[in-house]
Amino acid sequence: MNKGKPFNTIRKKLMLLLLAATILPIATSMVISYNATTKSITEEAIAKNNRLLSLGKTNIMNYMNNINQKSLAVYNAMNVPRSLYYILEHSMEDEVFPNDLTDIIRNRNLLKDHLYNMYQSVSEFHKVRLYVVNQNATYLLWNDDIKVGQHAEAVLQTTKKTYIEPSHQSHNYGLVDLKSTATEEMVFTLHRPIFLAPSEVLLAELSIDVRLHVLEDLNRQLYDGGQENFYITDANGQIVLSSDKSEIGTEAKQSWLSTVLQSGQDSGHFDWKAESFDGMVFYDRIKTPYMDWYLIKQTPYKHLYSAADRIARINTAVGIAFLAVVVFATLFISIRFTKPLLRLIGYVNKIETGNLNVSIDIHSNDEIGLLARRFRSMMQTINNLILTEYRLEIANKTNELKALQAQVNPHFLYNALQSIGTVSLQHGDKKAYSLITSLGKMMRYQMNTMNAVVELSRELDYVQAYLDLQKQRFDTALHIQLHIDEQTKDILIPKMILQPLLENFFKHGFVQTFEHPSELVITSLLDADRQLLSIEVKDNGCGLSEERLQEVLNQLHKVPRLGALHPENEDESGIGLHNVLSRLRLHFDDNAAMELHRVQPHGFSVTIHIPLAKENEE
Repeated sequence: MNKGKPFNTIRKKLMLLLLAATILPIATSMVISYNATTKSITEEAIAKNNRLLSLGKTNIMNYMNNINQKSLAVYNAMNVPRSLYYILEHSMEDEVFPNDLTDIIRNRNLLKDHLYNMYQSVSEFHKVRLYVVNQNATYLLWNDDIKVGQHAEAVLQTTKKTYIEPSHQSHNYGLVDLKSTATEEMVFTLHRPIFLAPSEVLLAELSIDVRLHVLEDLNRQLYDGGQENFYITDANGQIVLSSDKSEIGTEAKQSWLSTVLQSGQDSGHFDWKAESFDGMVFYDRIKTPYMDWYLIKQTPYKHLYSAADRIARINTAVGIAFLAVVVFATLFISIRFTKPLLRLIGYVNKIETGNLNVSIDIHSNDEIGLLARRFRSMMQTINNLILTEYRLEIANKTNELKALQAQVNPHFLYNALQSIGTVSLQHGDKKAYSLITSLGKMMRYQMNTMNAVVELSRELDYVQAYLDLQKQRFDTALHIQLHIDEQTKDILIPKMILQPLLENFFKHGFVQTFEHPSELVITSLLDADRQLLSIEVKDNGCGLSEERLQEVLNQLHKVPRLGALHPENEDESGIGLHNVLSRLRLHFDDNAAMELHRVQPHGFSVTIHIPLAKENEE
């Protein structure tokens, strides 16, 4: 017995030492691995959900813009007697048709045709309602039939601009005793006031009910319905869409929504631990002139870190298994397991060199034999996993290649435009051929990324093509003059330097009237010493107020000189006057300048001055 005590003591110490030497590194590794895994999963989830919400935002904006465009059909062919706007403008009176007994019926049928065309343009439209102010009457197209009713009291105008009403149960807009087989359902509604152009006199109000399932279809791929929650709310906290259907059309009471609305950011994420929800909240904002919605997605930590928890459990199980092996090896290492263990170590060494198909030739029935068999099975599993991952990688690369091949090649579009233009010319449609040629010139000019600077003549060719398309759009409401000094045509200027000035005119200064056409004048000239090129873009549009002109000039004063740092509060980007002046100074020197003037009695002019000393030396 006295001889056994030291043996037991040494064995216990050896076991404790081996257990401590094994448990501490494995536990530390598991903690570090778990933290690294959760961090990686979190970063991946943030990037993935930002992409998904951005995709959902794009899909919804495209769809809502389509609905908005359909509602604008009321302004089509405004001066044509049979158009919807003409009928509303003339209060649906008999001057549209000869004065006889059938006038009202014919007008109503014509009105129904207009509303029906709008109703059939989008399959998700549930109802189309037109409230005519002068008649105090509502025309409701529903279930392929038009219902008409006059209100006892005038319907109050709720807004002077187009807006989206959040989800609600569809209704009859004040009309009663309607007989129809169609069922009421949850919809959201676009309301558009129709004014007597160009005044703010309200002629009518158009309302389009859209079935809610279209939003569900557009956003179904953005979240896991069994694990995650998804919401669409407006800026007032009304729930437009929810993964919990019982919340649709109600006012959101979740406190995390206030965090989203008060964040001041258009997109982002934050952690939330309250109201029986622990996880991350992702959001993105959809803001247009007629809607202000938020896409919100809740991902519980349990769902987010399920993969990390699974890996932690596997690591724990593997660690426990190896600890058991260590204990058994400690007890029998000096008796009967030295040789098999050394053989097993030799196999492991071969595997570490990359030979995963090593034949482990150990067939004993003891623990080492069991370990060898488990190790052999594990290596087979690893081999299978590697092969599976390899096949998945090949499949992913194949799918990526197919996606790339499916992209539209801009050169193909350009060649297609040439083919269409040729067909138009063969059929005698010279106008269409001219417009297609202009668009083709613009595409070819934009696709050529080899030259950062071009001759002024080439820039003017591009501008001419752009203006030809605008001229076709506005017809006689637009008059264009080009006064180009022949000596300036060969001078090199930065590419795409004139288009922002023209876009400024069409965006801010153009007023479409047929009595007084808008004039756009482009002038280029050299000074007497041929050292300064001046290009002026002048119009007779609505111009700028003195206050607004000073604001723009102050912004231009902030454009940095060459070698200077950008101001910290600079947040302008893209195409604009600020960008034009920055590019001029980058290509030439600090003497490049821009002048802005108000044109009397109304209008606006922008003049850029390009010093030619550097350009001539080059």
